[in-house]
Amino acid sequence: MPCRSCALLLLVLCGTGPAHAQALGRPRAPGPDRALASAKGTMQGPGPEGDLWRAKLAYERGDYQAAIALLRPLLYPQALLPDEEQVVLAHKLLGLCAFFERDELRAEEEFNLLLQLRPDFTLDPLVDPLKAVAFVDGLRQRNKQRLEEIRRRQEAEADKRRRDEEEARRKAEEQRRREALRIYIERTVVHRLSPLHFVPFGVPQLREGRRTLGVLLAVGEGLTGAASIGAWLAVRLRYPTGTFPMGEYGTATALTATYLSTGAAFWGLVGAGLIEALWHARPEVRVRELPGPPPDLPPEQRKTQLRLLPLAPPGSSVGVELGGSF
Repeated sequence: MPCRSCALLLLVLCGTGPAHAQALGRPRAPGPDRALASAKGTMQGPGPEGDLWRAKLAYERGDYQAAIALLRPLLYPQALLPDEEQVVLAHKLLGLCAFFERDELRAEEEFNLLLQLRPDFTLDPLVDPLKAVAFVDGLRQRNKQRLEEIRRRQEAEADKRRRDEEEARRKAEEQRRREALRIYIERTVVHRLSPLHFVPFGVPQLREGRRTLGVLLAVGEGLTGAASIGAWLAVRLRYPTGTFPMGEYGTATALTATYLSTGAAFWGLVGAGLIEALWHARPEVRVRELPGPPPDLPPEQRKTQLRLLPLAPPGSSVGVELGGSF
């Protein structure tokens, strides 16, 4: 009897390997779990994830009461864990702790709840104790029909969610496409050609707001035109026959040169003003968004069109408008 006690004491002191723990019905430390990936960073801090991590450590140490005390507030009266994988792990650990505390009713309740969440849930015989694996397998066999109904219902719900999401995406795409089709932009290019652009004395420049140039052209053309006409009239009135006495040769030559040079200056200024007016007669572009298709544009002809319409611009009686819809 003493020898047997010493052997047991040596076994306890030397530790038991995984095979001994499995034979004694004790759980082996499970491998890494994805559900705890986010909880590891909060292991030392408060919060549901930290409590889940500490409960797992207590379970691995075999301190099932401490693990139960940490896990139950995480699941009851309502789940505090944000991730479904963490909820599944909490039910699993709570069921295993109840099983090893010989509270099979509580263990069955936890595993039944877990199977309702995951009808295909199984314990891993390479990680979890074989007795617990057999216990969960027995629960699954006894509730096979109910779990099959749950599985079918979950698959139907997943299919419905997937169809609803696809339908919502399709409707959103159609709505976006319809809204895009309802956007109509009208771009009108207007070119105005008025007789006022051919009027001398700076009229086009003054009308379009270029006052300094308009005043210079008006004064210059008025002076040169008046000088040219005055000199021409003097020559015609003084020498009506086109001949002049020898003593007035210088005067006649000066008057003739005056009306010719001032006339050339006058027409030069008129030409410069005309060219400048036409150069600055730039087209006007009007862009606006329409609430719908233009009434005069059939749906099948929604393409770029140009139109040439008569136009009477302000201050004139004749005009031309070149417009288009895009």
